[in-house]
Amino acid sequence: MINHISEIDASYSPMINSNHFNNDNRSNHGPFVDDIIFEILHFLDSLFIIQICMKISKQWRQVSFQIPLSLSFQQNLLKQVSESIKLLANCEYLKNLTCLNLGGNEIGNEGVKYIANSERLKNLTSLDLRYNEIDNEGVTYIANSKCLKNLTCLNLKHNRIGSEGVKYIANSEWLKNLIYLNLSFNEIGSEGVKYIANSECLKNLISLNLLLSRIGNEGVIYIANSECLKNLTYLKLVKNRIGYEGVKFIAKSIYMNNLTNLNLGFNEINKECVECIASSECLKNLTSLELKGNEIGNESVKYIANSECLKNLTHLSLKHNRIGSEGVRYIANSECLTNLTSLDLYYNEINNEGVKYIVNSECLKNLISLDLSCNRIDHEGIDYISNNAWFKNLISLELQGNPRVDNNNWLNLNGFF
Repeated sequence: MINHISEIDASYSPMINSNHFNNDNRSNHGPFVDDIIFEILHFLDSLFIIQICMKISKQWRQVSFQIPLSLSFQQNLLKQVSESIKLLANCEYLKNLTCLNLGGNEIGNEGVKYIANSERLKNLTSLDLRYNEIDNEGVTYIANSKCLKNLTCLNLKHNRIGSEGVKYIANSEWLKNLIYLNLSFNEIGSEGVKYIANSECLKNLISLNLLLSRIGNEGVIYIANSECLKNLTYLKLVKNRIGYEGVKFIAKSIYMNNLTNLNLGFNEINKECVECIASSECLKNLTSLELKGNEIGNESVKYIANSECLKNLTHLSLKHNRIGSEGVRYIANSECLTNLTSLDLYYNEINNEGVKYIVNSECLKNLISLDLSCNRIDHEGIDYISNNAWFKNLISLELQGNPRVDNNNWLNLNGFF
């Protein structure tokens, strides 16, 4: 994290004294050959390379330019110095910068314009512009930028982008290399999703994040029917008021069969939705399924536990779903969930009996991460855990927020890990 723009000395004045370049013999016959310097630089932070290594000699500077650099600026830094973003965009020492994080700096459309027009930043592959007050105008600068044609990752989370801005991205010849796109917390609506789904320019996407984007069932249907999005492996659609109609299309879509990670948290997922997912031949490659915040209850868990189509799951999140010990029993006895390594049951209605099902389960022995926070577990449940030998395989165990788990109970877990 960079604390001040001066740390990279982003000005037009040379960082390196000209005397370093007048003695070619010194550069060519230094104590290290180029290959050694190259290996050394791989162990150093990008900022250190810019501040120190580029100033050592011409040889070090030239080799430094072969190292991909990554910079992340402290939130709210650049808006405090009006010229900072302009200086950054014109800094000759950033020509090998591949990853740039400007999140939370409120650079606005004008700041985006400098970045998009910068010849110095044309090697960027990852650009993070979250929380920057960017609207549709700012998106046009990105979409029309030849300098940003190497981008593979673009994060525009929490800006002011609407469907028109998405249209610019979807039609951009310069953004064809994108594989990761985050448009969460923007009001793109179903119309914006339609542009993405029909885009020949975005057919290389493997990760799409549309959390809280107001897409609804209509937007999901566009995604599910999109041949252009058939390469997606990660799809996050949290808080979009998606119900049975949308889930049904995802579950039956031949274009979604490459999905490995599906997040439908905090939607309108009911028992019928869960049954659709659990019986889907098109979703059998899922390794991660998140249904948190849908209040699906115990009976819905049975569909997941009995699903041959979900047997590849390694991560399952059912937090905040009103699941009790009966639902836990289905999971614990499931021969279809034996590959689970991570199970998140935070904020449910699980008591000591539910804990007992988990610790006695032959099917959950591959778990390395378990979250039982904010349930109804007391000292008895803690004893079940602490006295179980195979539970010591856990790397992460969360139990905080259980009303009767006090400091004395935690003492029983001393030395557990």
